[in-house]
This record gives sequence, C-alpha cells and structure tokens, in this order.
Amino acid sequence: MTELVRLLTESAAVAPSRFVLRDVPWTAYKVLRDATANDGVRMTYLDGTLELMSPEYVHEKGTDRIDMLVRAVAKAFGVPYQGSGSTTLRSRRRGRRRGEGREADTSFYFRDHAEAMAARIAINLALDPPPDLAIEVDNTADSAWKLSVFARLRVPEVWRYDVAAGTLWFGRLQTDRKYATVERSVALPMLAPAWALDVLGRGRDLIDSRWEAMLDGWVRDELAPPA
Repeated sequence: MTELVRLLTESAAVAPSRFVLRDVPWTAYKVLRDATANDGVRMTYLDGTLELMSPEYVHEKGTDRIDMLVRAVAKAFGVPYQGSGSTTLRSRRRGRRRGEGREADTSFYFRDHAEAMAARIAINLALDPPPDLAIEVDNTADSAWKLSVFARLRVPEVWRYDVAAGTLWFGRLQTDRKYATVERSVALPMLAPAWALDVLGRGRDLIDSRWEAMLDGWVRDELAPPA
C-alpha cells in the first residue's frame, strides 16, 4: 500500500494524470484518500473502481469561475450559503469493495443547511446532510459516471460544466436515484444554464479580479427573482 501511494504521488507530481484502478477494496481507497501525500489528488470511488486525477490549470480555472458565479448570485439575492469546496464525501456499504466516495470540484450548502453546517469542522454523512449542490468541471475526462456516486451520496443537485465543449448541464436527483435535466437550478432558481454559460464566456479573456467585478453588475442587472 505504501508503495502504491508513493508511485501515484510521484506520477501526479510529474504531470497532470488520470489513473483508473479496478477491484480496489474500500480499506485501500480509505488509506490512499487519507494519506497526506495525496492531498492534491482528486479521487472517485464506486464499488471497487477508483479514479485518481491531478487537475490541470484550465480545469481549476473553470472551477474557480463557476464557484465565483454561484457566490455572486447567492449574495445578490440574499440566499444564505456555505461553501464546502472539494471536501471528501464518502459512505461505506457492506462488502469488501462496496462504497462510494468523491470530492466535487466545488460544492455548496444553502439556506437552513448552510446555517446548520456553519460551525462544523467536518462532514459526517451519517449525521449531516450532503451538500445541496455539487459541481463537476470536465476538461480531459467525462464526469457522467460520477453521477451515480453523487446519487448514492444523496446530493440533490449536480452541475456538469465542460470547459472545452462550452456546455453546462443542471441535474436534479429523482426518486429513482437518477438525475433528470432541469432548466433552472433547484438551489438557485433564478439561474439557468444558458445565462451562466454566457457570463462565463464574457470572462474568457479577463483575469479573475476584472471578471468578478463585472459579474456583480451582470447579476444585478440581468437576473430576476424567480416567480
């Protein structure tokens, strides 16, 4: 196990990488995830399949931008929020290779859940609700299969933002534990994917500070409260 941690960490340090391992026991995933040497590695675990990724700059830039967008909209409309970032969410099930775990690229609690989580120093899904919104940013990999992980973690809303393709999808968790496309966010119903993509595109050639300064005005002038 120590050798596996070392090899994966050294590989991730050389260049952005993606590894997919099969038949990984839950205990092995937990050791890898909890190793401080792997703090910069994103992991997704689902019933023995373990994906490890070291994000590229364009991925992190996309994550930061959509994170700023959510905060700007919530702030403008007085929606209480608490960011939970890329906190590890995981839940073990019966069986040697049964369980799910994932760090969203960014995530949020809203309203009563935000207030409830404000004083927490950790998320325990046995006691705490999952984030109300998890956001996946795609660059070189397709995050579609990770929807099953979020569904089992009971995350009620997921967005998928594909930086290269310039697409944004909003999904709401249904009773069948699958995500259905929605035209407006559940957590932030004043926000539709088309408008979000438009303002993300306006900032393509701007540094963060300039885009963020303009974003507040766009939110104020162009969005209306939901009916």
